[in-house]
Amino acid sequence: MSGGASGRIEVRGLHKSYGSTRALAGLDLELRSGEVLGIAGPNGAGKSTLMRILAGEERADSGELRLDGAPWSPMATAGTVAVVHQEPQLFPNLSVADNLMVGREGSRLRRPRLGAADRALAQALGIAAYAGRPLSTCTLATQQRVEIARALARDARVFLFDEPNSALTDDESDELFRELHRLAEAGHIVILVTHRLGDLVEHTDRVAIVRDGRVTAILEGEALTEDGIARQLVLGGVQVHAEDMAGTPPIAALPGQPVLRARGWSHLDDAFDGIELAAAPGEIVALMGVEGSGARELLRSFAGLERCAGEIAVAGRTDLAGLDRSTAYVSATRQHSLYGHLSVGDNLLARLGRPEIAGLGLVLRRARMRERAEDAVRRFLIKARTIAQGIRSLSGGNQQKVAIAQAMMKRPILLLLEEPTRGVDIRSKGEIYRLLRGFADAGNAVIMFCTEVLEMFEAADRVFVVSDGRLSAPLLVKDHTRVEELATSVTRLERHGRQGR
Repeated sequence: MSGGASGRIEVRGLHKSYGSTRALAGLDLELRSGEVLGIAGPNGAGKSTLMRILAGEERADSGELRLDGAPWSPMATAGTVAVVHQEPQLFPNLSVADNLMVGREGSRLRRPRLGAADRALAQALGIAAYAGRPLSTCTLATQQRVEIARALARDARVFLFDEPNSALTDDESDELFRELHRLAEAGHIVILVTHRLGDLVEHTDRVAIVRDGRVTAILEGEALTEDGIARQLVLGGVQVHAEDMAGTPPIAALPGQPVLRARGWSHLDDAFDGIELAAAPGEIVALMGVEGSGARELLRSFAGLERCAGEIAVAGRTDLAGLDRSTAYVSATRQHSLYGHLSVGDNLLARLGRPEIAGLGLVLRRARMRERAEDAVRRFLIKARTIAQGIRSLSGGNQQKVAIAQAMMKRPILLLLEEPTRGVDIRSKGEIYRLLRGFADAGNAVIMFCTEVLEMFEAADRVFVVSDGRLSAPLLVKDHTRVEELATSVTRLERHGRQGR
């Protein structure tokens, strides 16, 4: 994996605070060219702050960066660092090709065009067919591939990958990692931040564990295993009490009545057809399928976000007002669930009805709002200094908890989630799974779209594979003693679905 080129970045004594919250507390790390360095740590540990400083997006309060032994500032050396963000930082009003060329436009007198190397890269990452399409019309997976291609096309010295394959298929991930290794072998400094322990073990030379703003361990050689990383990540873990997470449904399902029932449910743009599905009180149902299978659209349709025909009822109600009150949806992209310019508290209260936050004359009940928000921070284990701090100052995992808490505080009976733990660390994943189980145990139902078999194994009761717009027979998770067994069953259903098209 390692190449023969020399070069390194030394990170010495980095400190960074946001008000009274200390993000980095004297962090030391060495980054070497010719290798892929993994960064792992719980949400809120300081990983994102370190990445922003290395990318030149923020300045440290104190400490030193040295490149090849000389003082270095990424802010002063434009083009040295290329970043692939977890949430694509792109221009939705431009085409895929134009997004690839951002920063490399050249002359203002003519429109930038993709060169041979750009076209080859686009072909390798599966986005060449979308070159002329507006980015806003592309799926999240395609947008993430565009972000990756744009970074790879730059002649940078350092490449930072922050959860780069959270929305990619296995084949797309394989191609991404081949590119990472090519960069390392060419002598670049490559950093991979991910919560997927298998990727860290398979594709990095060393893994730095970041906790409480410091590097607490470096794992390499025989010590670099999934169990070894997991033990480091869960040190000092917090117990989650599921009963604290349960919601209070506004509409109770009758005994024996499903929370959701869909019959002859068909997408008007042909994403899926003739779906028959029911979800019972206390049940977590997982939908799985590759992009284009119809699985994501099916979940969104239950939230009223897709044009469909057929019969659908939630707790026996079919009227639109009842469906809206009794369901809550959380997008795979946190930017679509949260209000980036608002505080943590305001985001938590965003879906509450007027009677819960306003009194006579619609005057806001400030004390009641503060009480509700602070209680939610406690119950949902959100790591925040205060409910008044900006939502963007939280780590990705804590932002995800806010998005899920916001939906649950609406008190639905049906919770709909796209990839509920995408880009979330191992400890926060466990907390979110317990949260969902507590919600279901209170007599509600959860339906989630998943792309990882491990997530379904740990969180779901039943799994449906969607292939070519058709729903498979259900898989009972309890019938599978190991995640590998469930993966085999899912693969078999996917294969049969493709053969039956």
